This record gives sequence, structure tokens and C-alpha cells, in this order.
Amino acid sequence: MDNNISIKRTVISSFLLSMLVILISIHLVIILIFLNWEIRRIKSEINKTSLIIHRELEVVKHLNQNSTIKLIHERITELDLIQGNQSSLHINLIYKNLFFPSEFNSSNYNYKEKLGAFQFVLNNKNILIMKNLLLKFGEQEIYVQIYSDSDEVKNDIIALMNSLFFSSIFIIMISLGVVKKMDQIIQSPIQEITKTVKKINRHDLSKRITVINPNNELGKLSIVINEMIDRLDISFKSQNKFISNASHELRTPLAVIKGYSDLLNAGAKSDPNMVDRGIEEILKEVNNMENLLKKLLFLARKENNVLKNNIVSFEISILIQELIEKQRLIDKDHNYKIIRNEISNLNIDKDLILQALREILKNSSKYTPKNLEISIDSFFNKKSHYIIIKDQGKGIQKKHLKYVFERFYIQDESRNRQKNSFGLGLSIVKDIIKLHDGNIFIESELGNGTTVTIELPKIKK
Repeated sequence: MDNNISIKRTVISSFLLSMLVILISIHLVIILIFLNWEIRRIKSEINKTSLIIHRELEVVKHLNQNSTIKLIHERITELDLIQGNQSSLHINLIYKNLFFPSEFNSSNYNYKEKLGAFQFVLNNKNILIMKNLLLKFGEQEIYVQIYSDSDEVKNDIIALMNSLFFSSIFIIMISLGVVKKMDQIIQSPIQEITKTVKKINRHDLSKRITVINPNNELGKLSIVINEMIDRLDISFKSQNKFISNASHELRTPLAVIKGYSDLLNAGAKSDPNMVDRGIEEILKEVNNMENLLKKLLFLARKENNVLKNNIVSFEISILIQELIEKQRLIDKDHNYKIIRNEISNLNIDKDLILQALREILKNSSKYTPKNLEISIDSFFNKKSHYIIIKDQGKGIQKKHLKYVFERFYIQDESRNRQKNSFGLGLSIVKDIIKLHDGNIFIESELGNGTTVTIELPKIKK
């Protein structure tokens, strides 16, 4: 909660700082534009006023000195007439070193400096715009000095800054309201996601995040989280089922070993036949447990992606030939036939493929009556190499076919127990084939045997 508040404060502080920098920049631009406009306006008014003064004083060319002084005095006292609406300007007229100001408190500056050009003059921390002129009427010369009233410009700038200040406060308040509303809109689905995720644990993976809009970023995030929860749910269920089945499978041989051990310990060891039988059964169950643990270890390594393989280019026909020759030596109760054994180099782990084929042949021999045929057909096309193993056994009911590759799946619990089956063989076969980017298919019909087809990719040239 504290982190959430801290993040919000940081976001709001960053927003306010950004807004402040933007507003200050905008204010400076507006003030500079206003000053430029005001300077141009004042210069224009000075030029207009200078033309009016020239027109009003043009008659002095016909007057003597005294009459000129009298006329200038009359004209300068009629300031409103001369200036019109430009009350922000001050005028000084200078004739024969006599100074005639338009106002009583007007200042006198160097009126002969930079004639005809605009000047910026510093006066008590104020900057004035001033223009000095020399008007010649025949032999008469009159200096004109026109400058701006800085107080009016200053007041205009202050009024502008006040307007900008209050408008900025208004904009910031509106922006904060918008930010708050946007924060609520953004935080609402995030809080919903957080609330849902907190309810999810390994004991309850049934909760899912409600996806309101799958097209925005939060919707996509919700979909990804839901998919991750689905995978976790499947993984936990598979793990629990695996542990339960493994415990169940280990319980039977342990019970047999304990039973015979208790029997021998109770006095049966005095009977040689009972001792021999007990030892035989205990060793048998130990071998079963060893076989089961090897398969469980294989599956555990595969699940944790630490299963080591040694995939190299290998001639599959050699492996098929060696497999059938050894199978004929081991199992003399069935007829093993090679239909085709085409030569083809594949990228495979020889030991793992051999393990998979042996497991399939073991199942075929287990459920095929004596003296019947088990065949293997190995051939290829442009893209894949196929290995088809077909037996003449009792077959598999259609309702069981879709489960044969599941771990610990056993069709007939009692009969398969007698055959030392744990329901892991075909599951391991499928994992081995998938490890080689291949596929495995099984077809069977009750009473008509079973056909297993393995498809392995050929080496791309």
C-alpha cells in the first residue's frame, strides 16, 4: 500500500513539475510575443505622432523667432490634440535651446543623439522607447523628442501575467482532475488483476482474471496471466496424479517384500522350500521396483528438461536389424518378421530409439499368443521415415485407445499386475519420439491385433 501511494506521489509530482515547466515556457513565449507586439505598436504611434507634429509646426517657416516660440508653446499645451488617443507618449520640443515639454514632469534627455533612430533608454529601472527628430522649416530648426510611458507598458505586462497566472491555476486544477480520473480508470483493472492473483495459490487455481477488453495492453496481460494459470493448473494436477500413481505402484512390491520378510521372520525360514520361494519373490519385486524407479527417473528428467540425449546421424536400418536379431534370441515363442528395412540416415539418439522400439516389441510379445507373427516395416518418403510394428495379439478396445499413452494407465489391473506392468512404457515411448520431433500413432481392434506407427523426420539436405 505504501509503495502504491509512493508511486502515485511520484507520478503526480512528475506531472506537476512537467506542467509547471510547460506553463512557464508558454508564459515566457506569450510575454515575449506581447513585448514584441507592444514595441512595434509604440514605434508606430511615435511615427504617427511625429507626422502630426510636423504638420502642426509647418507654418513656422513664415514666422520670426518670437512668433515661433509663441506657436510652439500653444501647440505643446494642446497635447491631446497632437497625440490623439496616444496618451502613453511624451513629447518634448526644443527650439533655440528652449525646452517645451508636453507635461510638467516630463524628463529631458539628450535630444541631439541618434537623430531619426529609435533608442531604448534606461530611466529609473524602466526602459523607454525614444526617438529624436530634427525638423527644418526654411531657416527654422526645431528638435522633437518623443518617448513612451513605461508605466502603461508595465501595467499591461502585469495584467497579462496575472491573467496567465490564474488561467494556469485553472488549467492545473482541470489537469489534476483529469489525471485523477485517468488514474481511477487505469488502476481499476490493475486492482482487479491484483485482487484475483492474490486469491490464487497452489491449492486453488480455479480463479481467473476477467478480461474486459482483449485488445488493449491490460487485456492482453490478463490473457497471458490466465494462460499461465492454466498451465500451472495442468502442471500441478499432473504432478499430484504422478505422485499418487507412483506411490500406489510402489506400495504393491513393498507390501509383497514386507509380507515375505514377516513370514520368514515368523519361523518359515526353517522350511527350505519357503525360504527359496520367499527369496525368489523378494528378488522379483526388487527387480520390479528397480524397473519402476528407472522409468520414474526417466520421466522426472524429461519433465525437468534435464534428459540428456546424444543425437547423431545414424543408419536406422542397422538398428532395426540388430533389434530383431536380439529379439529372436530372447523371445522364441513368436515369429519376428522384417517386411522392409530401407536404408536411411536419421538424426537420432540410438539408445533412446532402441529403448522405445524394445518397449513396443515387449508389449506386442506380452499380448500376442505363442507362435504368431510380430512384424516390423521400416521405410521412408521425401520428408519422413516410418517404423510400423504390427502384432496379432488380442487388440485394444476402442474406448481405451485414447488413454494408452497416459502414465500409469492400465486396461486390466489384475492381468497387467501379473505381467509386471506399471502403465509407464508407452508414455515413455511417446516422450522419446517427441524428443526427436516425431509422432507416434496406434491403431487397434479387439481380436485383430495392434499396429504402432512411428514417424521420424529425415535429415534436411
